[in-house]
Amino acid sequence: MNIDDRLRNILHRAIDEAPPPDLERFRSLMLEYSAQSRLDFGYSTAHIGLGRAWAITRVCALAAIAISAVMFVIVYHLNSRTLSDAQRELARAQLIGPLLPALTGENPDRRATALAVAQQVDPTFASGAAAQLARLEASQTQTQLVTERIKPYSDRIYSGLQKLQLSRDPDDRATAIWQNLLPVLKDARQNRDDFIEVALEYKKVLPLLRIREPEVFRESYWGELWIFNILLDSKVGPVVEAAQQLAPPPTVVEQIFEQHAAALPYEKRKAFEEAVATYEKALKTIQPASRKE
Repeated sequence: MNIDDRLRNILHRAIDEAPPPDLERFRSLMLEYSAQSRLDFGYSTAHIGLGRAWAITRVCALAAIAISAVMFVIVYHLNSRTLSDAQRELARAQLIGPLLPALTGENPDRRATALAVAQQVDPTFASGAAAQLARLEASQTQTQLVTERIKPYSDRIYSGLQKLQLSRDPDDRATAIWQNLLPVLKDARQNRDDFIEVALEYKKVLPLLRIREPEVFRESYWGELWIFNILLDSKVGPVVEAAQQLAPPPTVVEQIFEQHAAALPYEKRKAFEEAVATYEKALKTIQPASRKE
């Protein structure tokens, strides 16, 4: 018997000896396999969804960390720059501070030295300080020239002011008006530059004149009125404005004239009348301003 016949006999014997197939068992096994397959598929799907969600969460977290890092770098840079600027300003102030007394002092040598040092510390500051000092020196020079130019007048103005402010003697008031303050104005009118500077000084005189309500009427009254007339006609803006604000209405001056003119000698009455007429004209020819009523 060859090998093929022998294998065929073994196969037939195994078939004969095998039990008959159990169809119910086969059906239950197939049902179990189907349920397990669905569970495995659901688990696999859920596992994949969680993986995707975790991946998205991880990307967002990394993005947030990156943004935070960028913001930190920006804020740190700004804070560092601000702190650095503040430190530089403090150092600059500490170096410039000791120079200020010399820069604003009267000694030109010390001022020049301080300016040279400031040029090394802070050129921008030194440039501005030099410009300011140049303007200051020009102003001081101009003031000195003006002071020297009006010195012949200033002594008499000061003398008149002293009498008006301090003296209770009526004769001193008359002297202040007729010998000091009114003659100075008349003399200064010969030179326009001198007159402007002198008129500006009379802003101190105006509040001391009593043409609105004289305590006691004296002949110096129309001298004070003439001072107002000259200043109202001075065409020096600040002086005209100051005079307008203190000048009483013409009716007040006319009333005082009517009360006292009759008792005056003819020449003095005519001088008083001329002063009143000039005062009224001066107020009409200048721009209106607020005056005490």
